Amino acid sequence: MILDQIHELILRFIENTDQPIFLTGKAGSGKTTFLHHIRANVSKSMAVVAPTAIAAINAGGVTLHSFFQIPFGPLLPSNQEKAFTTTSIKQINQEKAKLLKCLDLLIIDEISMVRADILDYIHSVLCQVRGSNRPFGGVQLLMIGDPYQLPPVYQNDWPVLSSFYEGPYFFNSRIFKQSPFLTFELDKVYRQNNPAFIEILNSIRSGNVSTDLLAVLNTRYSATLNADQVKDHITLSTHNKLVSDINQMRLEELEGEAHIFKAVITGDFPREAYPAEEELVLKEGAHVMFIKNDTSGKKQYYNGRSGRIARIEQGRIWITFLDDGSEFIVNPEIWHNVKYSLSETEGKINESNTGSFTQFPLRLSWAITIHKSQGLSFEKAVIDVNSAFAHGQTYVALSRCRSLEGLILKDPVRQQNIICDPLIVRFMKKALDEKPDMDFLDKVITETDKQQLIDLFDFSLISQSFKLFQSILIENVLSESKATNANKTLNQEVIQVANKFVKQDLSILLADPSYATIWQSEVILNRLRKAAAYFLAKVTLLRQIVHEMYADQSLDELSLDIYPVVNHLLVALDEKITAFTHLPVASSFKNILDAVKQVVLTYQPVSHNSAQKTQPKEVEITNPVLYEQLISWRKEIALQRDVPEYTILSDSVLREISKKLPRSLSQLSQIKNFGQLKATDFGSELIRMIGSFLGENELFF
Repeated sequence: MILDQIHELILRFIENTDQPIFLTGKAGSGKTTFLHHIRANVSKSMAVVAPTAIAAINAGGVTLHSFFQIPFGPLLPSNQEKAFTTTSIKQINQEKAKLLKCLDLLIIDEISMVRADILDYIHSVLCQVRGSNRPFGGVQLLMIGDPYQLPPVYQNDWPVLSSFYEGPYFFNSRIFKQSPFLTFELDKVYRQNNPAFIEILNSIRSGNVSTDLLAVLNTRYSATLNADQVKDHITLSTHNKLVSDINQMRLEELEGEAHIFKAVITGDFPREAYPAEEELVLKEGAHVMFIKNDTSGKKQYYNGRSGRIARIEQGRIWITFLDDGSEFIVNPEIWHNVKYSLSETEGKINESNTGSFTQFPLRLSWAITIHKSQGLSFEKAVIDVNSAFAHGQTYVALSRCRSLEGLILKDPVRQQNIICDPLIVRFMKKALDEKPDMDFLDKVITETDKQQLIDLFDFSLISQSFKLFQSILIENVLSESKATNANKTLNQEVIQVANKFVKQDLSILLADPSYATIWQSEVILNRLRKAAAYFLAKVTLLRQIVHEMYADQSLDELSLDIYPVVNHLLVALDEKITAFTHLPVASSFKNILDAVKQVVLTYQPVSHNSAQKTQPKEVEITNPVLYEQLISWRKEIALQRDVPEYTILSDSVLREISKKLPRSLSQLSQIKNFGQLKATDFGSELIRMIGSFLGENELFF
């Protein structure tokens, strides 16, 4: 693919920021081609999804509903906002949660057919799984499509959804209105090259076609049209039954034997995603079109190229192309059903083929529905839009044609046949007002770093998870003191301090224009190192308390609902611990994100069975980070005094100190085998170490 300046700029935004992007363009402007270029060349972990099975197969991705396990029916925003429950956590299994946590880029193709409530639901799921309140949980969203083309299916659910949304389109979603989406338009049309025809299409697209332009278009209508004039044309119509009747009637009119070609289907390939007929019935003389681009690299045919069956012999098909009269032997093509999985070693999202569909890439094409024609191009077509009933149908049908001369109208096109929703016209006008450039890219790169950094101090997911975790344990025997300690640590020493730090300290520093790059500002880095030390200690302590809260319960007393919740909470805590561990030595946020992904990959979930099989350890270390610090301190003191380490303090005493965390000399002297003498000798130093571990300093207070 030859890239222009717009393509290059979009790629830079994708590679260097996590800004949500809406990529649009007129019919035939190369949106799908660019999508495939992004898939092949962008280094981010990505997934490609689409609203329908056929669109997903064509884009090389999966359906939105299968990827996000979206329930059918209207998805009310009020329900999504209260969606943090045991049921919602269990809905996303452990493996899918890992995949979503490691996702960098989500591409939604054919966005015009995605409903507003579905986009809000995707945002809600990603925020919940990834523990972030940022748009789509911090995943970069690339939406590709033309709102002037086919709309979403919403009519049955609209009586309910209309109470929540101004319109059914993706841009009516709450998250779209709240997020700083960047809009890019591919404005060069490759399908047509006649300026007059392009002007007609553009005016129909936006719903403001003039009487003069409509008159030019209607010169393609002939009241005396006969069968010979349209024998090489494909008919585009609005309704399935009309299309089916035309194709069946024309096939039966042909003399000769009917040949049946059965598709070869392997593995998992859902019937609703079949890209071609499972049983393709053809006769010599049948009018057909290709439904897939030539994958051999020879470009001998493309999706939408038309021809006529010249002959069929011994299972082989010869076709004569209608555009140049050349003959070609058709070979079967293979479509793959893609599934996304996470590489346990690299932390990358891999595509795997779970099934295949092999069939000749042909379809009877005396007629085709306008809906199925989206994305196709035709040299010659009969357009029937007299019964157009939905936004964009007339534009989609007419824009399939490469030239005005190759187009024949079954009936004159009238103003009432051109349906264009004013909501879309207003949205597109506003969306295209601002055009991002290279200067804006630099600002967004800096802003992305800032937002990712602030996100590090967002503990909303941990807070929600802990509340749910505690509510389940309350139904069982729950240690009140541990619950009190956990609540105090989380709410007072983590969340309140984090909010204060971000609002009163970090945000002010980041707003200073003299700090152009976070990772080159020693002032900011020093504050981050101190903050990392504080929160690392607090979150490590919190994780230990959480572990003890559920580990202290009898297995028979615990509800099985606890395990998805405790895993959700523990992995979120592990992610924060890892992030704060790597923050002081990171040179970019990518270093931190890569480390967090490894934690997600290697986390071993607890379960009822694993808890039963777990044998008690000989020695359980509470607060192992502090314990290791005490071991190192003891070794250093022993070397200074030239005495054995055990004479300073025994292992058992160090374990008790790391467990009980004494805050005064009096508390320290009460630890068994410690005594007043050692408290006098080592007490002040040990109290200082414990205070440092717990983050007790004047940094945030």
